Amino acid sequence: MPNPSCMTPDAMLAGRRAVVTGGAAGIGAAIARSFAAHGADVLVADIEPVGSLEFDTAAGGEITAVEWDVCEGSCPPELVEHRPDVLVNNVGHYLQPPHAFTTNSPSLWDELHDINFAHILRLTHALLPGMIERGHGSIINLTTVEAHRAIPGHTVYSAYNAALTQFTRSLSAEVGPAGIRVNAIAPDLIESVQVPYATLVPEEDLPLWPNWSPLGGPGQPEDVAGVALFLASDLSGFVTGGTIHVDGGTHSSGGWVPRNSGGWTNRPRNP
Repeated sequence: MPNPSCMTPDAMLAGRRAVVTGGAAGIGAAIARSFAAHGADVLVADIEPVGSLEFDTAAGGEITAVEWDVCEGSCPPELVEHRPDVLVNNVGHYLQPPHAFTTNSPSLWDELHDINFAHILRLTHALLPGMIERGHGSIINLTTVEAHRAIPGHTVYSAYNAALTQFTRSLSAEVGPAGIRVNAIAPDLIESVQVPYATLVPEEDLPLWPNWSPLGGPGQPEDVAGVALFLASDLSGFVTGGTIHVDGGTHSSGGWVPRNSGGWTNRPRNP
C-alpha cells in the first residue's frame, strides 16, 4: 500500500525552489507532488507533456513544467532562471530488454551513457554555480540497486549507475564546504512506468512477494518521494555523500538467481 505521509501538507520546504527531471509520471511525479505539498515551488522537466499533478496546496507550493529531453546538449534557460535550492536528477533507463554484453553495440553504450550519466553531469554543472553563490542546496541523484549489485543482461546500465554513485560521493566532498549536500537514492521493486509490477507479476505469483523482499512489496513511488523529501529538507542537514536504499531490503538480503530455463530472475517462483 502507498505511504501517503509524504503527501500530507506541511511547510517543510516552504520558500524552496526545486527542479525535478522526469517528473511527468511515476517516481518523478511523486517527488514533485511531495515537494509541492510541503510548500516548494517545483519546476518539472520532462520529454513528455506534464498533465495535472494533483497535490494539496495548503502549504502554498506549486508545480510548473518545461518540456525538455534531458539527452539534448543544452540546459533550458528556464531551469537556471528558476534558481533551485534542490535538484532531483531522476531520469534514467536501461533502454532495452536484457541482452548479453557481447551482443551490445557501441551506439547503445552511448545512449545508455547519455540517459544514465552524462545528462546529470550537464544539468548539475549548469545549476550548481547558482547553489554555490546562494550558499546552500541539495542535489539528489536517483540511481538503482543495480549500481551496487550485478544485473545480468544490463551490464553497461549497471556500470553507468555505479559511476553516478561515485560522482555523488566525490561531488559531495567537493561542494560540502559551500553548503551543498549531494546524496543518492537507489530504488528497487518500486512500481513504476518502466517496471509495472502490477502487470509484470501474474496474479498467482502475488503471494510470493514476501519471499522477494524482507518488507514484501511492491514499493510505491511515494516510498521514494518520502526519502527525497527528507534529503531535500533541513531534516537531513548533516547528511551528504550517501546512498539511501529504498528497496524493501533487497540490497541487503538478496540478488539474482539463474532460471533452469535460462536467464536470470530476482523474483523466483520456487524460493
